[in-house]
Amino acid sequence: MARAARHWSVRIAGVVAGAVLIAGGTVGVTVAAEPGPSAVATGTYLPTVEITSNFAVVATVHPDTVGCNGYNVTGAGTSTGRPVTTATWAQKEVVCTATIPGKYDIKGTATMTEPDGDRLDISYALTAPLTSDTMVYPTGTFKITGGAGNYEFAAGSGKMSARVNLLDHDHVSSSLLGEIQYLG
Repeated sequence: MARAARHWSVRIAGVVAGAVLIAGGTVGVTVAAEPGPSAVATGTYLPTVEITSNFAVVATVHPDTVGCNGYNVTGAGTSTGRPVTTATWAQKEVVCTATIPGKYDIKGTATMTEPDGDRLDISYALTAPLTSDTMVYPTGTFKITGGAGNYEFAAGSGKMSARVNLLDHDHVSSSLLGEIQYLG
């Protein structure tokens, strides 16, 4: 009798497991068959902004040696990726060492201008630890603030990172990864 009960328990467990697999499989097939964004697997991220910029910078001492104790930085170079395929990069930023203890506090704006005159404007806020190392890797966020041409009514945001060698101002790079929306 006990042996028969175990067989029935195993059979019932098998039937329940099969029903769960069938129901789960059906739901998965239904979701996968739907058109549009819901067909993308959960956890998959497809950014609409993926831009890499390479540029040179010039740093001058910031006039506020107490509240900022940092630099005014301008930069110029090139950008590639999407939505811009090829563009010039121009930036202005303030790098402070006194506003956040133990960190570089970087606030700036950048403009990417395509050969046809379309322009994408961003603002950004980055931080990086103050170290004696010559390599600095600022990270933070960017916000699309508009532009001209195809980007006149653009908005969006995302993550930004940079790579800076404090001894080589001619080879700075940054990466933008995020989203863009066209509001117009």
